[in-house]
Amino acid sequence: MFKRRTLAHMLVFTSFYDQLAWSPIVAWLAMSFGAPEATFWAATAYSAANLFGNVLFGVLADRVDRMAVAGAGLLAMIGTGLAHLLPQSTAGLVGVRALHGLAIAGVAPAAMASVTDGLPRNQRGAAMARMGLVIAIASMLASAASGRLLTSLGAAASVYMLAALVGTVGIFTVVIRRWLEPPPVRKGAEGRGEPAPGRVNMPGMAAAGLVAYALMFLQNVLFSAYPLKGYEIGLTSATVGMTLSAFGLGAVIAFVPPLSRASDRWGRHQPIFVGMALAGAGHLGLAQGTTPLTFAAWLFIYGLGFGLVFPAVSALNADAAGAGRRGVAYGLLSAAFSLGSISGPPVTQALAGLASPFSVAG
Repeated sequence: MFKRRTLAHMLVFTSFYDQLAWSPIVAWLAMSFGAPEATFWAATAYSAANLFGNVLFGVLADRVDRMAVAGAGLLAMIGTGLAHLLPQSTAGLVGVRALHGLAIAGVAPAAMASVTDGLPRNQRGAAMARMGLVIAIASMLASAASGRLLTSLGAAASVYMLAALVGTVGIFTVVIRRWLEPPPVRKGAEGRGEPAPGRVNMPGMAAAGLVAYALMFLQNVLFSAYPLKGYEIGLTSATVGMTLSAFGLGAVIAFVPPLSRASDRWGRHQPIFVGMALAGAGHLGLAQGTTPLTFAAWLFIYGLGFGLVFPAVSALNADAAGAGRRGVAYGLLSAAFSLGSISGPPVTQALAGLASPFSVAG
């Protein structure tokens, strides 16, 4: 039998790699038909469709086989991915990105719910930290590879390679799901204090969603505002990228033992409080920083905070949902992540006359 958790990690890796690898390709496609502003509208359409899809497919993942939903999402991404080669206008690119955002929404909520199925409360934080580590690795590889592939092979070849990746994993998922190991059987004592099967704890889920929104608000402000600040003070693209790796280092340290077990040992709330304080401090430090070394130090602190919060809030979300309802729980959590990502840059831009984006976020 194939391990369910291993397949879930493969699905999440593929989903996040695809999500990040498209950024330079979409920008190139928009420039190819002389409409650079299409990049912004395409990103908005992708996020909006993804927001809706997270909830829709989260509900579906509770009603049918979770891996079937994830596999179907990946197979749909073959078509939506290849369709990126067709548009010759802003409207066409926006429409294709919306379809792709909807298709990819079927993957992560189903996979993350599958990881927590049957898992005791005192193991969920560490499990979500491993998931965070998978996401971090996918992000680093996609950021490093996508631009180089686009430059060396061109947009069409890059699109074909992404379609081949999601198609291979999608077909494998659909085929192998019949031979997956069953979820572990929970003992009665392990489920005490949790919602009954089929029920949810709405205050707990709302708290997780609020933290998830704030975390992704900070994250997208960082990725949109930091490169601009770096260029304004004369840093090269290479220096900006190198200092950003300090964020990844901080997050990875938090995603591996002993910090990966923080929310299992000390509860969900303490790592969230400490992590959000560190993340906020990192943003406030970036607002005042002027040298690559200070930027790297504050980015490391921010990454450490991010790495503490992500597993804790993901585990808190699972704690708030009874068996059979974690698909919709992770769908709503992913929707909160998406909403934070969407709203971060516009909100800080609207308040730019009052304070820097980092000060607003911090």
